[in-house]
Amino acid sequence: MRIVLVTQDEPFYLPPALEAICAARKDDLVGLIVLPAFNEKLTQTARRLYEFYGWLDFLRLLARFIWAKAANLINRIAPLTRPYSAADVARRHQIPLYNIAKINAKETIAFLSETVRPDLIVSIAASQIFRSALLQLPRYGCINLHSAPLPRYQGMMPNFWAMVNGEKETAVTVHYMVEKLDAGDILIQRSVPIYANDSLHDLMIRSKEIGVQAVLDAIRQIEQGEARPRPLDPAGATYFSFPKREDARRLRAQGHPLL
Repeated sequence: MRIVLVTQDEPFYLPPALEAICAARKDDLVGLIVLPAFNEKLTQTARRLYEFYGWLDFLRLLARFIWAKAANLINRIAPLTRPYSAADVARRHQIPLYNIAKINAKETIAFLSETVRPDLIVSIAASQIFRSALLQLPRYGCINLHSAPLPRYQGMMPNFWAMVNGEKETAVTVHYMVEKLDAGDILIQRSVPIYANDSLHDLMIRSKEIGVQAVLDAIRQIEQGEARPRPLDPAGATYFSFPKREDARRLRAQGHPLL
């Protein structure tokens, strides 16, 4: 099976997930596509994160970001730490890397169709909605990992919203992609516990670890003709956007730090 991963350039949570998938399916991966994060400039992303985290946690996050960038440079010479970028993951596993600005552009569709020829496209935090031409391109379709028990918690930062709403557990969902966000048929759903002493960071790491195994299981089911997707019930859908600083204060008041 010819598999293409589509993701964004984020140094904290995505590289370990991509590393696990690439290690398990190295012989099948024919491309790793990196899209712009948030579809905005780095300064705009920094402002958004500052508003959410507040100054102290933002400085902590900035320190981690600087370390990640330094480690990424070091790893170009020799892989001394875990990967901190999608590019490093691709380099370690000798997978073609493609930095693409617009996933639905005509030239992107033509390139994928004529050169890459994927059988399956897997989205791991892809930052752009897939349109019809792209969704219809691979013969096995496009699947996405979402860190929530769909149809609940559609949208952005589902781990945060599950935690701030007092859930005792959340879930990861692997589903087929359609043009409407987080609305395709469900392939696999796995529960993810939320512990009393968890930070948001802890939960995001745990969700990605469980999510990777769910993605690998979904790929195996599709490959072996065992996939039994079930329709997503829109009646129970809830949608959330990026949280604000007052939402972060609510989470801290419940005893859950962000980092």
